[in-house]
Amino acid sequence: MAVSVLARFYTFGDGFFDFNLKYLFIVGLWPEEDLNETQRFFYKGYETTLHVFTVLLFIITGIGLYENRDDLTAFLTNLDKTLVAYNFFFKTVPFVYKRDKLKELIEEIKNSGDVVTEERKQLMYKGTITITGISVVLISVFSLVAIFEGEMSIEAWMPFDPLEDRMKLILSAQILAALFLPGLFRAFAMQGLVCCLIIYLCDQLVDVQKKMRNIKYTEDGAVEVRKKFREAIKKHVRLMRYAQEMEQIFKEYFLVQHLAITVELCLNAIMVTVVSDITLLVSFLVYLGLALLNAYIYSYLGNELIIQSQGIAMAGYEAPWTSWPLDMQKDLLILIRAAQRPLALSAGGMELMSIQTFSKALYNGYSIFAVLNDMVD
Repeated sequence: MAVSVLARFYTFGDGFFDFNLKYLFIVGLWPEEDLNETQRFFYKGYETTLHVFTVLLFIITGIGLYENRDDLTAFLTNLDKTLVAYNFFFKTVPFVYKRDKLKELIEEIKNSGDVVTEERKQLMYKGTITITGISVVLISVFSLVAIFEGEMSIEAWMPFDPLEDRMKLILSAQILAALFLPGLFRAFAMQGLVCCLIIYLCDQLVDVQKKMRNIKYTEDGAVEVRKKFREAIKKHVRLMRYAQEMEQIFKEYFLVQHLAITVELCLNAIMVTVVSDITLLVSFLVYLGLALLNAYIYSYLGNELIIQSQGIAMAGYEAPWTSWPLDMQKDLLILIRAAQRPLALSAGGMELMSIQTFSKALYNGYSIFAVLNDMVD
């Protein structure tokens, strides 16, 4: 029985982050420490090349936007699709800039001795694979529909006329896919790691709550009880520090996400009012649905972090503290007061990542649309 229980748990060194870090390595965002000098040089070149791909996508689609400036439907369609790439790219910038700090944090977590369940590991990599797969399939479907209708999936400049024949149209689609997909894969690789870290914090806060509620003081076991109490407090302090470091690392990342979803909502609301083509409307709504899903995942996990961190105070109150010695009661009071200030992640230090913030982003997007619509009328 003991063996079967232990088999369900593993340390972070056994692989909780392994899938996400390997994914990041594949997409050129996580150079491994054991690379030699030559391998590091080539990996840096690979990373830079993928950055350049995204910049090239911005250039050729920017030209496409300019060329279609007089066609409102084509302009809005292109803008909606290119905004997705901008969102992916501008989240990559702060991630790369603060990657070294993130590596230090992850390394400390790996060495912390904290454990998680096998179910959590399954959840993390299955969730990342699923959302990546769904996005690739949907984008591929709309690209194939565009080719079938003799159109480009995104209006972009090409060194040849893509509408001259079917083969050139397919070639243009392949070029756009080669420039767009690296950014998409990078975005979901980063999302997987960010979600992994937040889930880790939530799970460990739940563990601290359980430990607090299970502390029962007896004179015979006083030494052991005090030890467990000190360990629970130390773990809570450590988790508070992890959350603060994550806030500093990801605040720009979440700010880009928050702004992107607001603009995306506003743009899609405008397009629904001016576009009559059913196929285009479906594509708009699908892209909007994916954007909302990604934003909701961050908001839900951020909200869960707030709830579980506040749960420490309730767990301390629900502990059998009336039988504790006075010094332990005083320490518990300090813990409860500290836990009343929730751990939270923010978008640029301005908005907390929570369900309320997600709702506010929806409201802001609609408000901007309403103002623009009134101005047009």
